[in-house]
Amino acid sequence: MQPDAVSHMWVRDEPPRPLDFVSLAALSDSFFPRIFLRRHKYVAIGTVSLTTYFHVDSSELREQGDRHVFGNVRAVNYRNGYFDQSAEIWSADAQLLASTHQLVYYRE
Repeated sequence: MQPDAVSHMWVRDEPPRPLDFVSLAALSDSFFPRIFLRRHKYVAIGTVSLTTYFHVDSSELREQGDRHVFGNVRAVNYRNGYFDQSAEIWSADAQLLASTHQLVYYRE
């Protein structure tokens, strides 16, 4: 078992397109489920809740263009068949674009 499940990655739409709120929401849900990293195997999972907060307005998103964004994700707790993970999406110039929190069921 891996001691933590923290990941950092650069992501963007493929094919590249200017970032908008729909794209930012999708990128906020692009992280590999932490339980797979923690256990080094696939298990049945299902999202119970996913909340995404936008920290920019549409003009700030337009400035981002189609450049990569930086994703930072970590799991917080695994217990009783559930885990949660929190993530942030940052611009290349270190501006927080979105944050997200997800609760996930997994089969033990």
